[in-house]
Amino acid sequence: MSELPVTSQDLNSRYSKPELPTVLKRLFKSHKNLDFESAVWEMVNLVFRPRKAHRTFYYQRQTRNRWSRDDPSFFILQIGLLSASSLVWSIVYGHSFLGSLKMMLNMILVDFFAFGFTVATLFWAVLNRSFFKFKSAQNARVEWAYCFDVHCNAFLVVWCLLYLMQFALLPIIRLHRWIGLFIGNTLYCTAFGQYFVLSFYGYSQLPILKNVNFILLPTLVFAGLYVVSMFGIDLSQAFSFHTY
Repeated sequence: MSELPVTSQDLNSRYSKPELPTVLKRLFKSHKNLDFESAVWEMVNLVFRPRKAHRTFYYQRQTRNRWSRDDPSFFILQIGLLSASSLVWSIVYGHSFLGSLKMMLNMILVDFFAFGFTVATLFWAVLNRSFFKFKSAQNARVEWAYCFDVHCNAFLVVWCLLYLMQFALLPIIRLHRWIGLFIGNTLYCTAFGQYFVLSFYGYSQLPILKNVNFILLPTLVFAGLYVVSMFGIDLSQAFSFHTY
């Protein structure tokens, strides 16, 4: 598990390159000490009370002198939710076994991992610039593992809105084209807007960072996209899981 960011020059080289998160390294090792109860609590609060959840993360990680997770319980539950979603959506689209397997791999490897690695690396590269750090913390580094951790937290709302709620609302969405347009576009723009809101909450917890409000700018982009899309651009159709 990674240490609390400090300003020591000795830690600069340690965090100068992106490393595979400890939570991923432990994923294939002994699971004797997994804490699924805490992971479920984190998930529920990230969805319904995200600010409280991030404040709790902040106090817990200060107490432990560590920021990114080393317990893979949260991560395992997330992979489980994506796997279950792929099976349900495969039934909806009438996929064969190979089709279901393809959808599962796309949801996990592309939607979650590829997207997460890309966003985490982007934030890691940007936030380690001196402009985003206090003068007293210029030698401290934002860990890549923590950036991926933030992605995992923020992706949970994407799963809730696009993988779960969209499925639950399918009967209503299919009633009429404009109903589907309204609900689908609302879900997609809200999901990705909230993704960056939760990302902002995550990075704002780091005591070495400043000027992180730019993370909220994509929410304005999605708000504008939402208005434009209501003139006939069906986002749910363009990004539907049937394209897998």
